[in-house]
Amino acid sequence: MSVNPYRWWSLLGLCGFTFLVWLTATDINIALPTIGRDFRDSMDSLQWAVSGYFLAGSLIIVGGRLGDLRGRRMIFLIGGGLLMVGSVVAALAGGVEQLVAGRVIQGIAAAAILPTSLAMVAVGFPPEERPRAVAIWIAVAWGGQGVGPLIGGGLVDAFGWPGIFWLNIPLGLVFLALVFKTTPESRAAEGGKLDVPGAFLIMTGLFLISFGLVQFDTASPGELVLLFGGAVAALIAFVLVERRAEDPLVPLSVFRRPRFMGAVSANFLANVAFAVVVFLMALYLQIVLVEDPLTAGALLLPATATILLFNVIGERLTRQGRFRIAIALGMVFLGAGCLVLTFLDGTYGSLLPGFILVGIGIGLQITPATELAVTASGAGEGVASGVFKATSMIGGSIGVALATAVFQKSASSKLASEINADPSSFTGRTETSLLDVITGSQTPVGLPDVVKSATDGAFEAAAGDAMFVGVIAALVGLILAVTLLGRGANGSTADGPPENSE
Repeated sequence: MSVNPYRWWSLLGLCGFTFLVWLTATDINIALPTIGRDFRDSMDSLQWAVSGYFLAGSLIIVGGRLGDLRGRRMIFLIGGGLLMVGSVVAALAGGVEQLVAGRVIQGIAAAAILPTSLAMVAVGFPPEERPRAVAIWIAVAWGGQGVGPLIGGGLVDAFGWPGIFWLNIPLGLVFLALVFKTTPESRAAEGGKLDVPGAFLIMTGLFLISFGLVQFDTASPGELVLLFGGAVAALIAFVLVERRAEDPLVPLSVFRRPRFMGAVSANFLANVAFAVVVFLMALYLQIVLVEDPLTAGALLLPATATILLFNVIGERLTRQGRFRIAIALGMVFLGAGCLVLTFLDGTYGSLLPGFILVGIGIGLQITPATELAVTASGAGEGVASGVFKATSMIGGSIGVALATAVFQKSASSKLASEINADPSSFTGRTETSLLDVITGSQTPVGLPDVVKSATDGAFEAAAGDAMFVGVIAALVGLILAVTLLGRGANGSTADGPPENSE
């Protein structure tokens, strides 16, 4: 394939839409308290506006496969159109159900955009330019996540929460036109067909896992056994179907490659931890510290801007082939940051060190994990990109679901203890009504001091407990990085250096 003379303009368009996808993923976190007060709905319902996006986005494996089979640019453009449709549906929502529907459409769009855009970057640049192009793509993707709360806060302050969705329309049209004009069509396979049974089974398994986590604090043991048992059955059936499929959705051979598994596992676990941090801290800044959305978004920047600064070091380590040390160090910093955030004291000073450590941890590992996943899979770029970015989406969904389950259970227990210890101070207020204050459905402004102190304390205790989800994710990621990514300096493993890498 000849080198595309417009490849850097193409990269601009691909990165621009990738930025929108990840901006859309995170800007809603800062808007949730405002949406909750408008719709007067519970955290269980509202968190589906986040989890629904990520869960639908896990169809990214399907998007990558379709791109390989039918044309990456075509699938990318279809996804771009869907993102704008979903944005309109969400912006016009009059209740949580329509909001979640719009977010699900946006998530499906992300599933088409992300694997095809990364695959087009990977095949659109010569080997000597590819690491830099991939690093730029990754930096822009995480930059979208990084400034999402800030941009979202500004839009909510200026235009109300629908503004975070209307922004996607004019910007999306510009980036789609640029990609259409500068990016040639590409595909990895002629013929073949989409593995529909495999796609259905993996989505069923992932949905049941996420739904089970969301309902963890309210469902009966029998219901949880059914949900998680059904998830395990669906995923086992997926493996059996893929073994027999003529054109499998995912070649199972990729999961026997230690370097590929190390990269996708690290990405999954990093996204679990990062989703927990952004989801909870966006709420904490507005509900406990009582900041407006714009200020809260700005105060989250140290957790996200630091990613871009340390991505430069991650890129340099990638060029040197030092994948294992970059990812392992990233997990150490990420886990340390989440641990610091378990100690909240009602001041921004207790958040800042944790935010910086989290940003360093993500920044060090994102480029090496991406480059290694795409080059070490032994499969088409679309399949490799799809599996890799699916772990981002699944990690985000599971991170939010786990954080919600742990947070609500812990907060409910803390509030019940406060009410039982001093019932006269909470006359006319129930555990449920105070939980609505903590989760943003009711405004904390105007509460008596003793009640505000109790809700703040419950939030801090519950958030500290939930943050251990991130700590554990980072610890597991560190162990997997050390064991799966091989020996030190050149990132080699028993089965050799990364395929197609320089």
